[in-house]
Amino acid sequence: MVEYRLFAGDVPHVSTAAFHADRERAPHLEQATHRPRLEAAARLIQDAAERLPCEDRTVSDLGCGDGGLLSLLWNVGLHYWGYDFQPSNRAGWEERGVRAFALDVFGADRAAVTLGSISVCTEVLEHLADPHDAVRWIGGHSRFLVASSPWNESPESHDECHAWAWDHDGYRALIEQGGYTVLRHETVGQFQIILGEKQ
Repeated sequence: MVEYRLFAGDVPHVSTAAFHADRERAPHLEQATHRPRLEAAARLIQDAAERLPCEDRTVSDLGCGDGGLLSLLWNVGLHYWGYDFQPSNRAGWEERGVRAFALDVFGADRAAVTLGSISVCTEVLEHLADPHDAVRWIGGHSRFLVASSPWNESPESHDECHAWAWDHDGYRALIEQGGYTVLRHETVGQFQIILGEKQ
């Protein structure tokens, strides 16, 4: 089991609103590297939804970027919304016709966030100062968690925007310490994707 902390100090700069303030929009749905993992995440969300009564089929995307994943959910009978604090991503919400809010989910605005029965953290946890606390917080509100992060990063080779890295066992442990039982754990290219259910 491997988990790497890739920053010094208490708060990695890559986790802050200041770092993301001037970043360009990343249209992951249109990128060949990212589209397969977004499609896989959408399937796991649908799998989770099928385990819920219709009235509880709510999805909160806690780092929705420009809304690519949310746009894949329009025809599967879900009530869904997202959050992101990178200003450039707002343009995508309108273009894709998705409902999202500009909030710092894991920072100053946490109290204003509404979590669904299914919460989503695709390519989010590796950017945070404390992903362990984030998963526990989500576990206090959401029955299901769909999460993805790279599986192949290390201190010697990682995206400079990432504060954490995990192998498969390390990522599973991260999700399980939040009280989730892992139902599915898949590899899609350089990404690992988990569906967890709160027990």
